[in-house]
Amino acid sequence: MTLRSAVGPMQAETPRDLDAALRFLAEHAGESWIPVAGGTDLLVAINNGSSPGDRWLNLWPLRNALNGVRDTGDGWSVGAMTTMTELRRAAAEHEDFPAVVAEAAAVVGGLQIQNRATVAGNVVNASPAGDTLPVWAVLDAEVVLASVRGTRAVPFPEFYLGYRKLDREPDELVTGLRFSKPAPGGAWFFHKVGTRAAQAISKAVLAGRVRVAKDGTFEEVRLAAGSLAPTPVRLRTVEAALAGEPAGEESVGRALDLLDRDITPIDDIRSTRDYRMSVTRNLLAHHLLAAVRPL
Repeated sequence: MTLRSAVGPMQAETPRDLDAALRFLAEHAGESWIPVAGGTDLLVAINNGSSPGDRWLNLWPLRNALNGVRDTGDGWSVGAMTTMTELRRAAAEHEDFPAVVAEAAAVVGGLQIQNRATVAGNVVNASPAGDTLPVWAVLDAEVVLASVRGTRAVPFPEFYLGYRKLDREPDELVTGLRFSKPAPGGAWFFHKVGTRAAQAISKAVLAGRVRVAKDGTFEEVRLAAGSLAPTPVRLRTVEAALAGEPAGEESVGRALDLLDRDITPIDDIRSTRDYRMSVTRNLLAHHLLAAVRPL
Protein backbone atom coordinates (compact mmCIF):
# COMPACT_ATOMS: atom_id res chain seq x y z
CA MET A 1 0.00 0.00 0.00
CA THR A 2 1.36 3.44 -0.93
CA LEU A 3 0.28 6.57 0.93
CA ARG A 4 0.65 10.14 -0.30
CA SER A 5 1.39 13.09 1.97
CA ALA A 6 2.99 16.51 1.93
CA VAL A 7 6.41 14.83 2.18
CA GLY A 8 5.95 12.48 -0.77
CA PRO A 9 5.10 8.81 -1.29
CA MET A 10 5.10 6.47 1.68
CA GLN A 11 4.80 2.72 2.12
CA ALA A 12 3.08 0.89 4.95
CA GLU A 13 2.88 -2.80 5.82
CA THR A 14 0.66 -4.38 8.47
CA PRO A 15 1.85 -7.80 9.73
CA ARG A 16 -0.80 -10.24 10.90
CA ASP A 17 1.03 -11.18 14.11
CA LEU A 18 4.29 -10.67 16.00
CA ASP A 19 6.11 -13.52 14.26
CA ALA A 20 5.20 -12.07 10.89
CA ALA A 21 6.46 -8.65 11.99
CA LEU A 22 9.82 -10.10 13.07
CA ARG A 23 10.19 -12.07 9.85
CA PHE A 24 9.39 -8.97 7.81
CA LEU A 25 12.04 -6.92 9.63
CA ALA A 26 14.60 -9.71 9.15
CA GLU A 27 13.89 -9.96 5.44
CA HIS A 28 13.99 -6.18 4.92
CA ALA A 29 16.64 -5.23 7.49
CA GLY A 30 18.54 -3.00 5.05
CA GLU A 31 15.52 -1.08 3.79
CA SER A 32 14.89 1.36 6.67
CA TRP A 33 11.45 0.14 7.69
CA ILE A 34 10.37 1.94 10.86
CA PRO A 35 7.95 0.29 13.32
CA VAL A 36 5.08 2.56 14.34
CA ALA A 37 2.39 2.01 16.99
CA GLY A 38 0.19 4.85 18.23
CA GLY A 39 1.75 7.29 15.77
CA THR A 40 1.25 10.34 17.98
CA ASP A 41 4.73 11.75 17.25
CA LEU A 42 4.85 10.49 13.67
CA LEU A 43 1.66 12.26 12.60
CA VAL A 44 2.96 15.55 13.98
CA ALA A 45 6.21 15.10 12.04
CA ILE A 46 4.37 14.29 8.81
CA ASN A 47 2.12 17.31 9.26
CA ASN A 48 5.23 19.46 9.72
CA GLY A 49 6.86 18.02 6.60
CA SER A 50 9.66 16.46 8.63
CA SER A 51 8.88 12.75 8.52
CA PRO A 52 11.84 10.62 9.72
CA GLY A 53 11.22 8.04 6.99
CA ASP A 54 8.87 6.78 4.32
CA ARG A 55 8.49 3.04 5.11
CA TRP A 56 6.32 2.13 8.07
CA LEU A 57 5.55 -1.17 9.77
CA ASN A 58 2.12 -0.73 11.36
CA LEU A 59 2.07 -2.54 14.72
CA TRP A 60 -1.23 -1.26 16.08
CA PRO A 61 -3.18 -4.44 15.15
CA LEU A 62 -0.71 -6.42 17.33
CA ARG A 63 -1.82 -4.71 20.53
CA ASN A 64 -3.33 -7.84 22.05
CA ALA A 65 0.06 -9.56 21.93
CA LEU A 66 2.11 -6.63 23.17
CA ASN A 67 0.10 -4.73 25.76
CA GLY A 68 -0.67 -4.99 29.44
CA VAL A 69 0.98 -4.78 32.85
CA ARG A 70 1.81 -8.16 34.39
CA ASP A 71 2.96 -9.13 37.86
CA THR A 72 5.81 -11.64 37.41
CA GLY A 73 6.17 -12.38 41.11
CA ASP A 74 9.39 -10.55 41.87
CA GLY A 75 8.89 -7.89 39.24
CA TRP A 76 6.70 -6.25 36.62
CA SER A 77 6.46 -6.67 32.87
CA VAL A 78 4.99 -3.86 30.77
CA GLY A 79 4.05 -4.64 27.17
CA ALA A 80 5.44 -2.41 24.46
CA MET A 81 2.01 -1.32 23.25
CA THR A 82 0.58 -0.57 26.66
CA THR A 83 -0.86 2.93 26.38
CA MET A 84 -0.36 5.80 28.77
CA THR A 85 -4.01 5.44 29.79
CA GLU A 86 -3.40 1.81 30.69
CA LEU A 87 -0.30 2.75 32.68
CA ARG A 88 -2.38 5.22 34.67
CA ARG A 89 -4.94 2.51 35.45
CA ALA A 90 -2.25 -0.01 36.46
CA ALA A 91 -1.40 1.88 39.64
CA ALA A 92 -5.04 1.71 40.71
CA GLU A 93 -5.51 -1.92 39.69
CA HIS A 94 -2.29 -3.29 41.26
CA GLU A 95 -1.60 -2.25 44.82
CA ASP A 96 2.20 -2.48 44.61
CA PHE A 97 2.68 -1.19 41.06
CA PRO A 98 4.78 2.01 41.37
CA ALA A 99 2.45 5.00 41.34
CA VAL A 100 5.31 7.13 39.97
CA VAL A 101 4.79 5.41 36.59
CA ALA A 102 1.20 6.56 36.51
CA GLU A 103 2.26 10.09 37.47
CA ALA A 104 4.55 10.27 34.45
CA ALA A 105 1.98 8.74 32.09
CA ALA A 106 -0.57 11.34 33.22
CA VAL A 107 1.44 14.23 31.73
CA VAL A 108 2.07 12.72 28.29
CA GLY A 109 -0.11 15.04 26.23
CA GLY A 110 -3.86 15.15 26.74
CA LEU A 111 -6.30 12.30 27.24
CA GLN A 112 -6.64 11.63 23.51
CA ILE A 113 -2.87 11.27 23.18
CA GLN A 114 -2.71 9.03 26.25
CA ASN A 115 -5.26 6.69 24.66
CA ARG A 116 -2.90 6.13 21.69
CA ALA A 117 0.64 6.83 22.89
CA THR A 118 2.47 3.64 23.83
CA VAL A 119 5.27 2.71 26.20
CA ALA A 120 7.58 1.60 23.39
CA GLY A 121 6.74 4.65 21.32
CA ASN A 122 7.81 6.97 24.13
CA VAL A 123 10.99 4.94 24.66
CA VAL A 124 12.01 4.41 21.02
CA ASN A 125 11.19 7.95 19.95
CA ALA A 126 14.28 8.69 22.07
CA SER A 127 13.49 12.31 22.76
CA PRO A 128 15.53 13.51 25.75
CA ALA A 129 12.29 15.18 26.87
CA GLY A 130 10.26 11.94 26.94
CA ASP A 131 8.15 12.19 30.09
CA THR A 132 8.25 8.54 31.16
CA LEU A 133 11.94 7.95 30.51
CA PRO A 134 13.43 9.16 33.83
CA VAL A 135 10.96 6.93 35.67
CA TRP A 136 12.10 3.80 33.83
CA ALA A 137 15.70 4.81 34.57
CA VAL A 138 15.00 5.18 38.29
CA LEU A 139 13.28 1.79 38.33
CA ASP A 140 16.38 0.15 36.80
CA ALA A 141 14.16 -1.14 34.01
CA GLU A 142 15.35 -3.26 31.12
CA VAL A 143 14.26 -2.84 27.52
CA VAL A 144 13.29 -6.20 26.01
CA LEU A 145 13.93 -6.64 22.29
CA ALA A 146 12.94 -9.50 20.00
CA SER A 147 13.98 -10.66 16.56
CA VAL A 148 13.98 -13.95 14.64
CA ARG A 149 17.37 -14.50 16.30
CA GLY A 150 15.84 -14.49 19.78
CA THR A 151 15.33 -11.99 22.60
CA ARG A 152 17.67 -9.84 24.65
CA ALA A 153 17.33 -7.27 27.43
CA VAL A 154 19.24 -3.99 27.66
CA PRO A 155 19.53 -1.95 30.90
CA PHE A 156 17.48 1.18 30.31
CA PRO A 157 20.20 3.88 30.39
CA GLU A 158 22.42 1.76 28.11
CA PHE A 159 19.66 1.60 25.49
CA TYR A 160 20.47 5.22 24.56
CA LEU A 161 23.80 5.49 22.73
CA GLY A 162 23.50 9.21 21.98
CA TYR A 163 20.97 11.77 20.83
CA ARG A 164 18.15 9.69 19.29
CA LYS A 165 20.52 6.76 18.84
CA LEU A 166 19.43 3.39 20.21
CA ASP A 167 20.95 0.00 20.96
CA ARG A 168 18.45 -1.59 18.59
CA GLU A 169 19.24 -3.50 15.40
CA PRO A 170 17.11 -2.93 12.26
CA ASP A 171 15.54 -6.40 12.61
CA GLU A 172 14.56 -5.94 16.26
CA LEU A 173 11.34 -4.83 17.90
CA VAL A 174 10.96 -3.54 21.43
CA THR A 175 8.42 -5.90 22.98
CA GLY A 176 8.29 -4.38 26.45
CA LEU A 177 9.99 -3.27 29.63
CA ARG A 178 10.60 -5.19 32.81
CA PHE A 179 11.83 -4.24 36.25
CA SER A 180 12.15 -5.75 39.71
CA LYS A 181 9.75 -4.78 42.46
CA PRO A 182 11.32 -2.04 44.57
CA ALA A 183 11.92 -2.69 48.25
CA PRO A 184 9.11 -1.31 50.43
CA GLY A 185 9.35 2.09 52.03
CA GLY A 186 11.10 5.21 50.89
CA ALA A 187 9.81 8.24 49.04
CA TRP A 188 9.20 8.52 45.31
CA PHE A 189 8.85 11.67 43.28
CA PHE A 190 8.16 12.76 39.72
CA HIS A 191 8.30 16.39 38.63
CA LYS A 192 7.88 17.92 35.19
CA VAL A 193 8.56 21.57 34.43
CA GLY A 194 7.07 22.95 31.23
CA THR A 195 5.72 26.13 29.74
CA ARG A 196 2.23 25.14 30.85
CA ALA A 197 0.87 22.85 33.55
CA ALA A 198 -0.22 20.31 30.93
CA GLN A 199 0.32 19.35 27.29
CA ALA A 200 3.76 20.96 27.04
CA ILE A 201 7.19 19.60 26.17
CA SER A 202 9.31 19.56 29.29
CA LYS A 203 12.05 22.03 30.09
CA ALA A 204 13.15 19.60 32.79
CA VAL A 205 11.70 16.34 34.02
CA LEU A 206 12.91 14.53 37.14
CA ALA A 207 12.20 11.26 38.89
CA GLY A 208 13.62 9.77 42.02
CA ARG A 209 13.46 7.36 44.91
CA VAL A 210 14.96 8.12 48.31
CA ARG A 211 15.27 5.88 51.37
CA VAL A 212 16.68 7.10 54.66
CA ALA A 213 18.12 4.59 57.14
CA LYS A 214 17.18 4.50 60.82
CA ASP A 215 20.50 6.15 61.68
CA GLY A 216 19.53 9.18 59.58
CA THR A 217 21.82 8.54 56.61
CA PHE A 218 20.84 8.17 52.97
CA GLU A 219 20.43 4.43 52.45
CA GLU A 220 19.30 4.56 48.83
CA VAL A 221 19.14 7.42 46.34
CA ARG A 222 18.12 6.97 42.73
CA LEU A 223 17.77 10.08 40.58
CA ALA A 224 17.13 10.51 36.87
CA ALA A 225 16.48 13.44 34.57
CA GLY A 226 15.16 14.29 31.12
CA SER A 227 15.52 17.36 28.88
CA LEU A 228 18.87 18.05 30.56
CA ALA A 229 21.26 16.03 28.38
CA PRO A 230 21.27 14.40 24.91
CA THR A 231 19.66 11.32 26.47
CA PRO A 232 17.68 10.58 29.65
CA VAL A 233 20.28 10.17 32.39
CA ARG A 234 20.75 8.74 35.86
CA LEU A 235 22.41 11.29 38.09
CA ARG A 236 25.14 8.87 39.16
CA THR A 237 27.56 11.46 40.53
CA VAL A 238 24.93 13.02 42.78
CA GLU A 239 23.70 9.58 43.87
CA ALA A 240 27.23 8.49 44.82
CA ALA A 241 27.87 11.73 46.72
CA LEU A 242 24.78 11.15 48.88
CA ALA A 243 25.24 7.43 49.58
CA GLY A 244 25.74 6.86 53.30
CA GLU A 245 25.84 10.57 54.08
CA PRO A 246 23.77 12.26 56.83
CA ALA A 247 20.36 13.09 55.39
CA GLY A 248 20.28 16.87 55.67
CA GLU A 249 20.85 20.19 53.98
CA GLU A 250 24.65 20.12 54.12
CA SER A 251 25.10 16.78 52.38
CA VAL A 252 22.40 17.60 49.83
CA GLY A 253 24.06 20.92 49.06
CA ARG A 254 27.49 19.31 48.60
CA ALA A 255 26.04 16.63 46.31
CA LEU A 256 24.14 19.12 44.18
CA ASP A 257 27.31 21.14 43.67
CA LEU A 258 28.34 18.20 41.47
CA LEU A 259 25.18 18.29 39.36
CA ASP A 260 26.94 19.66 36.28
CA ARG A 261 28.94 16.41 36.09
CA ASP A 262 25.72 14.55 35.32
CA ILE A 263 23.71 16.93 33.14
CA THR A 264 24.55 19.15 30.18
CA PRO A 265 21.50 21.36 29.53
CA ILE A 266 21.51 23.72 26.54
CA ASP A 267 19.87 26.95 25.45
CA ASP A 268 17.03 26.22 23.06
CA ILE A 269 13.60 27.47 22.04
CA ARG A 270 12.00 26.16 25.24
CA SER A 271 14.43 27.42 27.87
CA THR A 272 17.97 28.39 28.77
CA ARG A 273 20.82 26.39 30.25
CA ASP A 274 20.96 28.59 33.34
CA TYR A 275 17.24 28.21 34.02
CA ARG A 276 17.38 24.45 33.62
CA MET A 277 20.36 24.14 35.96
CA SER A 278 18.78 26.38 38.58
CA VAL A 279 15.34 24.78 38.56
CA THR A 280 16.80 21.26 38.55
CA ARG A 281 18.98 21.98 41.57
CA ASN A 282 16.09 23.58 43.46
CA LEU A 283 13.68 20.74 42.72
CA LEU A 284 16.16 18.05 43.64
CA ALA A 285 16.93 19.80 46.92
CA HIS A 286 13.21 20.07 47.66
CA HIS A 287 12.47 16.40 46.98
CA LEU A 288 15.57 15.06 48.71
CA LEU A 289 14.88 17.04 51.87
CA ALA A 290 11.17 16.17 51.74
CA ALA A 291 12.22 12.52 52.08
CA VAL A 292 14.13 13.40 55.25
CA ARG A 293 11.49 15.39 57.12
CA PRO A 294 9.33 12.40 58.21
CA LEU A 295 12.16 11.26 60.53
